[in-house]
Amino acid sequence: MSESGDRVDRPTGKGLQRLQRVSWRSVLQVVLLVLALSVLVRTITGIDLGEVATELAAASWALVGLAFVVAQSPRLTQTVSTLGAAPRPLSARPVYLLQLAQGYVGLAVPTSAARVAMNVRFFQKQGFSSGAALAIGGLDSFAGFVVEAVLLLGLIAFTPRTLHFDLAAPSLPQWETILLILVALAVVVGAVSILLPDHRRQLVDWARNLVTDGRSALRDLGSPRRLLLLLGGNLASILLFSVTLGLFAAALGTTVSLSDLVVITISVSLLAGLLPIPGGIGVVETGLTFGLVAAGMPEGPAFTAVILYRTATFYLPPLWGYPAFRHLERIGML
Repeated sequence: MSESGDRVDRPTGKGLQRLQRVSWRSVLQVVLLVLALSVLVRTITGIDLGEVATELAAASWALVGLAFVVAQSPRLTQTVSTLGAAPRPLSARPVYLLQLAQGYVGLAVPTSAARVAMNVRFFQKQGFSSGAALAIGGLDSFAGFVVEAVLLLGLIAFTPRTLHFDLAAPSLPQWETILLILVALAVVVGAVSILLPDHRRQLVDWARNLVTDGRSALRDLGSPRRLLLLLGGNLASILLFSVTLGLFAAALGTTVSLSDLVVITISVSLLAGLLPIPGGIGVVETGLTFGLVAAGMPEGPAFTAVILYRTATFYLPPLWGYPAFRHLERIGML
């Protein structure tokens, strides 16, 4: 045991998922991607940085500070849902550190393979097989999707006020074309990935591992405790992200209803998940801005609120995600 009390002595030989290390090249790629897509977002919305600075000067910084604090809380609820996805009890602290580390890896090595590899290695270090480790992550993601879908459909069907999206709005004339292009690109990339022999073999192997080794992750899934952690954690994460966006909007002078915020957050999350763009950079910013404008917020404040939101939830967390990543390596959990 290490002095931190978290270290576990587990086999570290063959079979462990290899981690992809961060390189200056990957960091440069992220920087260039952020710069390019920020230009794209400003082009679509017609908003310049001078207008953003003006909006920030008029913002309520007490609410901005509160929103930044609330923006970090979904890591706790994501920890809860991951604990529910695991077939046996795990220590909450290292799982929370894993959530922080994912924020770092998601930006520093912006590929799904890197994040999956880290998750698989973490759960392998907990004594799970690679198939079970994949199944834990898959179960957590699937539960999140189910919660999002049920919540979105419920809000649309049963709430009196929903967003009225006008894709032909004069303020965003290119949005419909860009959306169609991005969706078509996602379909093409997905089809090519499946048709290529190497990717097809990987997909078959992955499915076989889930069927054979991943059954343990589904054991006792009907347990009220596991279902509460799994579904409740995912639901709380959605609500906290939505509240964070609403606080930034309020800081810039516009109150948006919670139902509208949830619809915006879930819709953009589902869209970003379909597109092969690391971290949804550019797509999320554009979608959230469009959603806030559709909810009645002026374009300038909406874009500024989204920039603050993405900074708090995506661009800043790697600063404390990196120490968490290194700590997990030192205590033998990565």
